[in-house]
Amino acid sequence: MDVQRLTRMLENDEAGSMRGTLRVAQADLMNLLCEFMDVKKLDMRVEKSGDAYTLTVTAEVDKIYDIGKISG
Repeated sequence: MDVQRLTRMLENDEAGSMRGTLRVAQADLMNLLCEFMDVKKLDMRVEKSGDAYTLTVTAEVDKIYDIGKISG
């Protein structure tokens, strides 16, 4: 197996794992945010920058609830 093919396979595995992780994180974040606001759409994107990652979360929200309305 050549090195370039192996490198592509590892990159694809890493990207697949990251997508799975983001799906779980997005579901958990959506549940949390829905306690505080009426979220219509949640988008999460990750970009690799050197050895670090930048995570961007964008939420489309219709209403942010008053603190007294938070269920507990």
